Amino acid sequence: MERLRSMAIFVKVVESGSFTEAARQIALSVSSVSIIIAKLEDGLQVKLLNRTTRKLSLTEAGKVFYQGCRRTLDEAKQAQEDMFAFHNNPVGVLRIGCSPTMAQYVLTQMSTQFLSEFTGLSLNLMTGVPAPDLIANGLDLIIRFGELEDSGLYSKRIGIMPMVICSARGYLIKNGRPESPDVIDKFDWLEYCVKPDNIITLISPQGHSICLSPEGRFSTNDPIALINWLKLGNGLAYVPLPWILEEVRKGDIEILFREYKAEVRPVYALHAARGRLSVKVKSCINYLITYFSHIEKECVELMSLHK
Repeated sequence: MERLRSMAIFVKVVESGSFTEAARQIALSVSSVSIIIAKLEDGLQVKLLNRTTRKLSLTEAGKVFYQGCRRTLDEAKQAQEDMFAFHNNPVGVLRIGCSPTMAQYVLTQMSTQFLSEFTGLSLNLMTGVPAPDLIANGLDLIIRFGELEDSGLYSKRIGIMPMVICSARGYLIKNGRPESPDVIDKFDWLEYCVKPDNIITLISPQGHSICLSPEGRFSTNDPIALINWLKLGNGLAYVPLPWILEEVRKGDIEILFREYKAEVRPVYALHAARGRLSVKVKSCINYLITYFSHIEKECVELMSLHK
């Protein structure tokens, strides 16, 4: 246990970038941390760290030892978490990466319910555009929307996002309602300018495929800005229905061209586990599948009510 503790302190020094910060985080004195690292180096008979008054860096031996320590600590942590599986009680920190939009419209709501059920878990949610790198950021899961590129990660389809063309009710009252997709260019379009997500494919009631790529005065690569423009009544937009469910229920936003079938985009959970998933990751994936199943059911009911 003492060796494992020393390895953990060494990893903390490396990842925090200084003896002082590492000592602060683990509530030890700087001199105590320094002695522990010195004993490690003496026992291994190698120098692990290059130290100056301004900079701390790993030696070549230190890099190898750090990777080994990281693996050992992760395995020890995993073993501890697995023990709780006997009580069906996942514990630890669950680190998830996703886009800001996925965080706002899905994970902030889902995680509230999830953590209230699994009280032994904590959540660290990291967002970015594109979604943060799983390996580089030490994440357990990445949640992605749309078709996947080859990333070398393992994936699990956890749900779908039905797409709709829609507009704020106030905009339609002021500007009229488009009768068919062919006249979209006569209305203000709120453009999501990221390819290929800005291309719309619809199937007409007669079974004909219609491909649209409208442009507009309002253009952005930020889905949250797009939704805000939509709610403010600036024009028509093509968005996932789950993002606007509440506004559609209230009648503030109306779905257009309901007789046309729009695409359904998949949602995936990606992870790096080659074998058996940890209890916390498996619990999260199962919870997300159930969550998206409920969302899909709500979307179907909403579409049928407003036909």
